[in-house]
Amino acid sequence: MNGAHSLPTTTDVIDIAIREITTARALVLKITGKQVRGVDAIASLKATALAWFNTHRPIVNAGTSDLDLTTVDSYYTTILNSTAGYAARQTYLDALQVAKKSLVALRANALTNQASAASGNTDDIAPDFSPLAGNQEMREILTRRWQECCKCVNASAHLAAIVMMGGLLEALFVARANKMTVKDPLLNASAAPKDKATGKTLNYREWMLDSYIKVAHELKWITESAKDVADILKEYRNYIHPEKERRHGVVLALNDSTMFWSVTKALVRQLLLSASAP
Repeated sequence: MNGAHSLPTTTDVIDIAIREITTARALVLKITGKQVRGVDAIASLKATALAWFNTHRPIVNAGTSDLDLTTVDSYYTTILNSTAGYAARQTYLDALQVAKKSLVALRANALTNQASAASGNTDDIAPDFSPLAGNQEMREILTRRWQECCKCVNASAHLAAIVMMGGLLEALFVARANKMTVKDPLLNASAAPKDKATGKTLNYREWMLDSYIKVAHELKWITESAKDVADILKEYRNYIHPEKERRHGVVLALNDSTMFWSVTKALVRQLLLSASAP
């Protein structure tokens, strides 16, 4: 908490929920039967779910309206509904495990929103990755990657920030390719990399960032100017190799990471728009 007399923050409450879920899962792990039948165990699990809905959730919801609680709610609902009978032990274990992961992701989102609100920079709030990633787990991973880019820039970890940006873009390019029902335009693009031995196009999941950038521009996923700056980002990311940094005498600074972060955000939004287009 933030002091003896202060009210709990959104992240404080999420931390409490995470601890409760962890304790509940430890309780279920001790049960040897295939079903949870003990009156005390069922009562404890029910109390854990009700604590979320009746106590924690209202505080989280009041603290910020930008957080999506749907996923967390669904797993707590599974836990609560399971207490109505003798549900399988594995049902509880699965729901509790994913509930914890969802709470951890929720906490990360809350921290990012707080940082953005404090700085007045709403542009750093992670976008909705649904147009590119239909899988909830993948959307949460992409959101965490976005947030880590923000943190690296703000912490003056400029090389780490640029490396993270390149990784985020590669993941999104692959996701954009996955969205294509017909892959022919992708595989037949003139910039698509070829196997030197066979002359056939390489599996797009194995492409390097350079090829993704060129093909993305060719397929009009990103603009010409975005492609040009992305090419520079790609080169700067290669300074992860110390010898290259030494040879070129490059020292990355705040101007570099903040500029490339702006470029990365613009590229991400262009990819999202291209995936949403009819």
